[in-house]
Amino acid sequence: MAKLCYNMLKVTLLIMLIVLTNACRSVPYTNRCQLLILSESKEQEIGVESWEQLKKQYKKSTNERYNDALKRVGRNLSIAIENDYDWEFIVFDNKQANAFCLPGGKVGVFSGLFDYTANDAELATVVGHEIAHAIARHSGEQISQDILKNMASTAAGIVLESQAASALTQATLNVGVSLPYSRKHEYEADHLGLIFMAKAGYHPQAALNFWKKFGEISQVGAFEVFLSTHPMSEDRLEELQKLLPEAMKYYNECKFKRGTGVQYNFDIKVKIKSDTTRTYKLKPPPK
Repeated sequence: MAKLCYNMLKVTLLIMLIVLTNACRSVPYTNRCQLLILSESKEQEIGVESWEQLKKQYKKSTNERYNDALKRVGRNLSIAIENDYDWEFIVFDNKQANAFCLPGGKVGVFSGLFDYTANDAELATVVGHEIAHAIARHSGEQISQDILKNMASTAAGIVLESQAASALTQATLNVGVSLPYSRKHEYEADHLGLIFMAKAGYHPQAALNFWKKFGEISQVGAFEVFLSTHPMSEDRLEELQKLLPEAMKYYNECKFKRGTGVQYNFDIKVKIKSDTTRTYKLKPPPK
């Protein structure tokens, strides 16, 4: 029995070694090496299936201003990215201030986000960030990590013949792998998102204005979901500031500079940590 368990362990570890050796891909612009077990076509297949489910779950917004804004910003971003995705951009009628991009370029924005965006450049900040997750294939990377964690848990279960040991392995991997990668994904999406909006002609400084504004928001209603997955911190804002010069190079090279683009509303009232109300007068950055 012990010999059988040992042999099964060796096979499992060999498979993991082969996967780790042959499943590395460099993320565009950052050149970070990432583990990808799933093919991109499979990721996009999953993305399309999820997209169809979401379109049934949420009602499309009939607000022409919102729809026009997303189509305009989405078109400019998709052209600048020069990707062969089958892009779709839809505003869903939902009070949440949130957005997402599924593998394959399926972009959804909840109408509640427009209550807190001042212009096209701020919308491009959020949409560009979400698109960056798809371009960097973060979903596929997370799935790949989960597959390896399951393999490692199985190996521990074989050797120690204990569900407790397997659970411990899983918990250890969650702390040591999943959480740091989640933070890396957010920072990487910030990085790529800045570049994408700059290439589309939107001034990158608008992104810093937007994320700083979000950093002071403490209300849990409309922003609860967004802030739970996009936690803002001084470190993150500092990293964005460091990335600004690189993004400005792309902006300066852009043929069609749009600055902050179409303006929605310069006076945006949000609840901040002191439980008072502050009105943000956002000055558009120089074009």
